[in-house]
Amino acid sequence: MGYFRSALLALPLLLAGGASQAAPQILGIVASSGLPTPLHCAEGYCSAYLASFCLQEARYAPNSGSEYQLAPGGRLTLVASLADGRTLRLAGETLLTIRTRSGFTTLNVSLPQARLAALGATSAAVEVGPGTTVLPRAYAGDPDPQSGDEISTATGPMRDLASKTFDRAGQAADTARLIELVINRSSEQPGATAVAALWGDIARQAKQSGVGQPGIDAAAAVISECESSGSGFTSSLCLEMRQAELMTRLNRRFWDEAAGGT
Repeated sequence: MGYFRSALLALPLLLAGGASQAAPQILGIVASSGLPTPLHCAEGYCSAYLASFCLQEARYAPNSGSEYQLAPGGRLTLVASLADGRTLRLAGETLLTIRTRSGFTTLNVSLPQARLAALGATSAAVEVGPGTTVLPRAYAGDPDPQSGDEISTATGPMRDLASKTFDRAGQAADTARLIELVINRSSEQPGATAVAALWGDIARQAKQSGVGQPGIDAAAAVISECESSGSGFTSSLCLEMRQAELMTRLNRRFWDEAAGGT
């Protein structure tokens, strides 16, 4: 089992190893489904990690730090909480920078902390709408750019099919959403004890949002396993590894379904 986990986790990194100058894969982002991801602010920037997946099995995975942009039809919403109790909902594509963090399984979205301060926001979160897709930013001299047909296929029928796996309620997708929330919120309160306290709050929030018990239970098992791994740093690393493993397995299942339906 340990070898299998290691192989799964290494897959996004192995795929990223070749054709580094060609346009990488088009990615989808797991929909929030009522559970927006909080931004963590440090060193002048506010950021969050979002669970992502690949829509193009034949292309190479992106290198860490590759820049992406929102494709038409998707939705990233910045939900800013103001000091006076009001909430602002702003189009995220005009505010957020989108970069890969780990292969095709994780994205980092960020904006300068000064932009939030200018809005009068005391905190903020990112909400991902269903069907959201991001495209690698094109650059001059790309030897193998994304073609119009590739983009249309990835953002159209492939993304529609992916919604069944990544956007709708279900144990695996719900587990991914909940682990993502724990990873993001533990950035503000590092440490194994803090993770345990956060999980209780997130589990309650999940139930109130209508998340099914199987997904909550599966996420709880991952949290428990990572809590027992040692220090807060080790616990956080464990969560990120398990999240990458889960997203890789889900992606393999999606590719199998896509191959069976074509």
